[in-house]
Amino acid sequence: MSVLDYVAKGLGVRIVGAPGSGRTSLLKSVVAKLEEDGATVYTMFAAPALATVPFAGVLSLGLDLRSRTVGILGIVDLLSVQMARTGSHLIAIDDLENLDRESLAVVDVLRRRSNVPLITTVNDRPFQPRTSGYLGSIPEATVSLAPLEYEQISKLITRILGHPAEVNVVANVLTKSGGNLRLAVRIIQTAALSGRVTLKDGRWCMNSPKLMNEHLNGTVEALLQGLRPEEVRALNKMSLLGPSPVDRLVATVGEDVLDHLEYNGLISVIQGPDQSLLAAVFPPIVDDYLRAHTLSSRRILRSAVADHVVAESGDHPARATKDDMLSASISVLRKEMGSNHAAATRYFQQRRDALEESCYQRWQCDRSLPTAVALLRFYWGAPVDIRRVQEVLRRTDTDRGESADLFLFTLSLAWWQFSHEKNLPGAIGTMQALSSREPGLQFEAEGFIAFLRASHGSLPHNAELLANDPGNESQGGIIETIRGMLALYRLDPREAQSKAGLNEGASVYPPFEAFIQGMASLSSGREEAALVMAIECREKALQNVDQFAFVSQSYIAALALLHHGLFDEAEYLMGRAFSLGKPGFLVESLHVAMLRLSSLRDAVPATSTGVTPGFGRRDRGPFPGIGTGLHDLAASRPASARAFDERASRIMEKSLARGFALEAMHTGLFALGLLPGPRVRGHLLAILEDRGMTVHQQLLTVAGAAIEMDLPRLRQLLDTYVLDGDTFQVAMLLRGAEQRCQLSGEPAAASEIRKAAKDFSARFGVVGTLLDFRSEPPGSSLTLREIEVALVAGQQSNQDIAEQFGISIRTVESHISNALRKTDTTTRKQLADLIRNAPKSSVSDANEVSQAIS
Repeated sequence: MSVLDYVAKGLGVRIVGAPGSGRTSLLKSVVAKLEEDGATVYTMFAAPALATVPFAGVLSLGLDLRSRTVGILGIVDLLSVQMARTGSHLIAIDDLENLDRESLAVVDVLRRRSNVPLITTVNDRPFQPRTSGYLGSIPEATVSLAPLEYEQISKLITRILGHPAEVNVVANVLTKSGGNLRLAVRIIQTAALSGRVTLKDGRWCMNSPKLMNEHLNGTVEALLQGLRPEEVRALNKMSLLGPSPVDRLVATVGEDVLDHLEYNGLISVIQGPDQSLLAAVFPPIVDDYLRAHTLSSRRILRSAVADHVVAESGDHPARATKDDMLSASISVLRKEMGSNHAAATRYFQQRRDALEESCYQRWQCDRSLPTAVALLRFYWGAPVDIRRVQEVLRRTDTDRGESADLFLFTLSLAWWQFSHEKNLPGAIGTMQALSSREPGLQFEAEGFIAFLRASHGSLPHNAELLANDPGNESQGGIIETIRGMLALYRLDPREAQSKAGLNEGASVYPPFEAFIQGMASLSSGREEAALVMAIECREKALQNVDQFAFVSQSYIAALALLHHGLFDEAEYLMGRAFSLGKPGFLVESLHVAMLRLSSLRDAVPATSTGVTPGFGRRDRGPFPGIGTGLHDLAASRPASARAFDERASRIMEKSLARGFALEAMHTGLFALGLLPGPRVRGHLLAILEDRGMTVHQQLLTVAGAAIEMDLPRLRQLLDTYVLDGDTFQVAMLLRGAEQRCQLSGEPAAASEIRKAAKDFSARFGVVGTLLDFRSEPPGSSLTLREIEVALVAGQQSNQDIAEQFGISIRTVESHISNALRKTDTTTRKQLADLIRNAPKSSVSDANEVSQAIS
């Protein structure tokens, strides 16, 4: 814990966080740990109601302040005597800004006398001269408590309610609480208490579109305590208006009112689509409370919202070109990570919901194909209203309209049948019926059928249907889109890019263009270019309220970041996508993939209580993460390098058998970094050579030397290594190679590789987080008798071992053969050294027996 580390260095610590961020709980845990270690901690608990009560903070210490202890200096003398005693002494103050002046003076004088470390919790509001001026005489460190993220909220729900929650529940709690710990806990508790969430199949699911309930009223009202009447009126008006331009609010409610509300954390300023600043009520649960009360109150006049300004989309200035676009993109992303994005998420959701309602109302007025397609396309990426989708699919007039609209409508119906109803034959039948009804759409219909089968089964060996265009341009580039997607599946980035509009005369369906281009860049080894493009497209998607693009581009960016070991940044991006809620049916598979990718760092076996079972158990998929292979590899604890190599190879072979070469390549790169093996390397090399791809050559060459334990050649390769996109992967590979040597009973080689890895990382400044992958301890898969025999196998003959243990020579041979196979060792001496150097817990009993016998 960073607070304890700073205290150990003799520094004072400021724990900074918003009210409800958990700063008091953190202070209590720090104090408990310090006291457990023998330190004496003088803890003062302040409160707003006691801020004007003299010596309230000192009195909270519970000291025996006798009548002779008079005034500030008298109390200082008393505390100085106690702190002069043997041992470590510290002062802790919770809620510093509300500590009374007399107690502040006592602490200040005491610190000047004794230089005692001070731990305080303070609000994250701007500078407050009343408290800050007193206690700044000794150097101090700061620990800031950031708002909770998606994964933390998910774990919090599991801890409080005893079961994990479905994505929409986590997203709603995160959004409504604004990442505030206290609010999140209260929302979770009251959601279950009020029936807003229900337990289905071991997971908490939304039972109501809203989490706001009567049990939360007191919690929200406590946040609003102390506001002036004009500030309450301003909040009510802002709640009705929604996110509004700051300059308009300054003119209507006053700058001082807005400043005070922002100071108290009750409004948040976000950037609108036209670069204007918008202010919104914050946290969002406060907005829900105010909206529910003001809309039902007759005292709120309609004229109060007559000046509501709807922000219009505008063109954004082009970003300045920089020499290192990768670093620039990561810098932008990290800046975003440091801010509270809950208000921006709320704003996106409000605009998205308004767009959905607008599309639905247009369809109700005119139930034609164009209005139906507009709404269905919205649901490709945005959370689906099942009732509305079913109504549109059932009641739209499909007898009138353009063939392009009819095709998109039928495509949506078929995908809905597959994704929601899990009815692939029905989806295929729907497209076949369209082909029979509309001969002009036969080629597109058959192409989409091939895409459905390829995406959820295996790629056809004969793809003549998609190779031979009848000559007419397909509806909106659908056939080009399908060809581009299938090219990605089979790892043909050049073909995918040619279909994505990079060649003259070729153009895919616009919503897929950026995704195909980004994935093509990623699969061709240009992860930096893919990341830069994905970050830019993601920003545009936020401005355009396009959740389809936001989810798909977040997926590309996450894969690129994971390739560079930037797990925190990747998990933030994925968590931000999760916070918008479960996406529409066309990108649901990418959402599932990100859920699996986000759990790689802390992967657990599927048989445990981890998150994987909730995703479905599809073993293979066309893109990384859609199948369970990556997660299963990360969660495995192999007993030998050979066992891991065989398991990873089988996963790759199954992907290749279905035509999913992109997934196979990504699995191979991932496995090579965890625990390199010759079969995985061979498969990966073959995949690239078959496609004439030269990326990852340095990585594969280094892997060959590391796997063969050719240390001189490995050193030479690392010394002549040229910086490329695989630098982090090489660092991961070297760490895995070190573990491979340990598993194979070669501690000297492991030490050399460890030193080489350290030099490599220092030379290239590798900053990614190395995945903490651990195998089973050497010898853990051996029986007790096999361990006993292995310990003496390097020094005694089979005859001597048989006599020592009272068993036959054939049994000794069997035990040694089994032990060599299970530990992936090749000689008896190597086997004995491996078991002897294994962690004591795994062989302690056998060691004792062996020593007793000898």
